[in-house]
Amino acid sequence: MNFYAWTISKRGCPDIKEVTTVNEIRDVLRVLDLPGVAPPEFTTLEAEVADHGSYHHDVGSMDQWSLTWTKVSGDSLVVD
Repeated sequence: MNFYAWTISKRGCPDIKEVTTVNEIRDVLRVLDLPGVAPPEFTTLEAEVADHGSYHHDVGSMDQWSLTWTKVSGDSLVVD
């Protein structure tokens, strides 16, 4: 199971910063119901997700929001 450190930023709101699985990122995006459409890898189940990336929606508008992610583990998460 892969884990990702990610941040969702929306104009006028505090950033949401978490470390979770892709499915949990998808759940948060669905619950937040942000304007526009999230990137395909986060809206389509079983889609391949890049190790890192960012998505920006409607830059400069009141509906502006972004998602940035970085893979932090592979098949297992080791916590000391």
